[in-house]
Amino acid sequence: MKNLGYIALIAGFSFTANALPTCPNLAWLEAKFTKPDMPNTEYRNRLNKLITWLPAFHMVHDEISAEGQALTVTAKFDYGAVAHKDLEYETVKFYIRSEQDTQWRFLADAVTNRDGKASVSLPALQAGQYRIYAGVPADNSGAEGYVTVVQAGTQAVLFDIDGTLTESDAEQIGDYTGIDRADEKEGAYSLVRRYLDLGYQPVYLTARVYWYAKGTRDWLNWMGLPQGFLRTSLSNETSLFRTAEYKTAEINRLQSQGLDIVRAYGNAKTDAEAFIRAGLGASNSFTIGTDAGHYGTTPIEVNHYFQHIQTQVDDYPAAQCE
Repeated sequence: MKNLGYIALIAGFSFTANALPTCPNLAWLEAKFTKPDMPNTEYRNRLNKLITWLPAFHMVHDEISAEGQALTVTAKFDYGAVAHKDLEYETVKFYIRSEQDTQWRFLADAVTNRDGKASVSLPALQAGQYRIYAGVPADNSGAEGYVTVVQAGTQAVLFDIDGTLTESDAEQIGDYTGIDRADEKEGAYSLVRRYLDLGYQPVYLTARVYWYAKGTRDWLNWMGLPQGFLRTSLSNETSLFRTAEYKTAEINRLQSQGLDIVRAYGNAKTDAEAFIRAGLGASNSFTIGTDAGHYGTTPIEVNHYFQHIQTQVDDYPAAQCE
């Protein structure tokens, strides 16, 4: 059952026309919270007990939504690094935490479908950052994700991950297995941090498939980079064969919610194609590595960001937010 009192609390506000959009709250994005206390319950589907000894690869699909618009948040629950066995027809719990909350608040119970997915509906929320926790009370496992509610014109900078923030595409395997950390592309931390300090909303858009979300979040935390919006693909087929189409569609969807993506960084031909096809513009679309400059994007000629930061970012204006 939904916590209707809390839904009313977070939805019961009047929208005001601010002169500028709200800036992302970096301190809150970087804060570490313990997971909510879930009641200890029995399995709804007793067969699920046979798979929950495997490592969990649960994830919450981050969402960016326009202020004043209801939305749905979906979580995916599966176990096993190889088999990825979905948690079918099992009770899960959703919790929410806003920037003003001092603790997690219960939202709703849900039951996973045959794909291990469960969803919760949220009303129109006030602009700001929200965390969602989706958990399995029968084994106390779960995952955390983000909902970012934006006002029209909220400015953001988009980053691919593999080969863009990391040294190469192949290093994602280490993040996934947990046996190694992907090496940072030289200057990548400084690049992202500079835009964050200028007040831009971070957007991480990767073709890594959804079960890499856990390792990707761990890598961002290890790097000391706050999250806020991480989007992974929903299938291997998309990641391998429809990457440009997937990224173009995701950028278009973010723009439709009022996000103004002022700059984007990638390394692959598919990144370049997506940036240009989504209308970000050649001068705002930067590519690094062997395919730098593809599809008319602006090339970063060397395999690091230090010179680029000095010439292209240090004098870049702060985000128009308050």
